[in-house]
Amino acid sequence: MRVTRRDVVAAGGLGAFALAVSQMAQAAPGDAPAGGAAPVSPNLNTPSAASTATIEKANIQLVKDFCKAWGDDPPDAEEMANKYLADDCVVRFGDTIDPVTGHDAAIALFQTFLSNGERYDLKILETFARGPVVVNSRVDSTIKGTHTTHPTSVVGVFIVRNGKIKEWSDYV
Repeated sequence: MRVTRRDVVAAGGLGAFALAVSQMAQAAPGDAPAGGAAPVSPNLNTPSAASTATIEKANIQLVKDFCKAWGDDPPDAEEMANKYLADDCVVRFGDTIDPVTGHDAAIALFQTFLSNGERYDLKILETFARGPVVVNSRVDSTIKGTHTTHPTSVVGVFIVRNGKIKEWSDYV
């Protein structure tokens, strides 16, 4: 597989983003945020490490189930949006593609990829979560009939809120 400058830049940016999110998630209550701002007072409603791990596992499972739904025969764009996406979701299929907002726009975007009888195998290679952020490394392939073609390496970044995907951005 050929690695391009775009791949390196995207991976570096995602790595920096993941590191920043990880550091924020690991900061102890009362620690000063970056930039020397005043300490934050402890929040008694802060979830414990155990509940955070449970939430992260649920977020990962939601994203895995959503990715698997693209391979349904046939995939149902409306069902996927209703089951997995927040009403005010933001979906971006690539860093050079404008995002769409809301269920109707997401369904219309999904249907542009599903209207000709194709479905997709989103093979997840690696996944991690930090709080509401789920990142997966995948190989997405097109399935038409019995043929699987166009394998593409993808990094997906998902933000999960209240058990639904609030934001989804793919980087190719």
